[in-house]
Amino acid sequence: MRPLARLHFTAVALVFALAACASARSGRTEGPTIPIELEVKNNLALPTDLTIYAVTRLGNRTLLGSVPPRATRTFTFKPVSFSEQYRLVATRPLGRDIRSEAFSVVSDMIGRIVWTMVPNILGFERTDEDTSGAPPLSNRRLDLLL
Repeated sequence: MRPLARLHFTAVALVFALAACASARSGRTEGPTIPIELEVKNNLALPTDLTIYAVTRLGNRTLLGSVPPRATRTFTFKPVSFSEQYRLVATRPLGRDIRSEAFSVVSDMIGRIVWTMVPNILGFERTDEDTSGAPPLSNRRLDLLL
């Protein structure tokens, strides 16, 4: 019975060690996530209404809102965690869905994610206050996860 108990202890220790490695590698930061702005530019050649969702890699959808043809709308998006991967999906009536590149929100992201329908590009605009008087950084690309 003693070798069986030792094997059980080793298995439990291994599971905890693997879980610790996985959480350290995921890049999570302590504390709750903060809402970020998401700007969607509906510049499709064929004017159509869009319904925008944030979708996790497991397929969980969060409705963000609608964008009329040739308009830009800003939504507030609160990520579940800093390590979660998302993809934006725009559904349109009688048309195929438009999907963005996969991305992950990091803890120091203070700004706005910008999704331009044509040519289907995600960007990031920083909106933190700069005391140096320099112009704000804009049109920085997100770190996309391919």
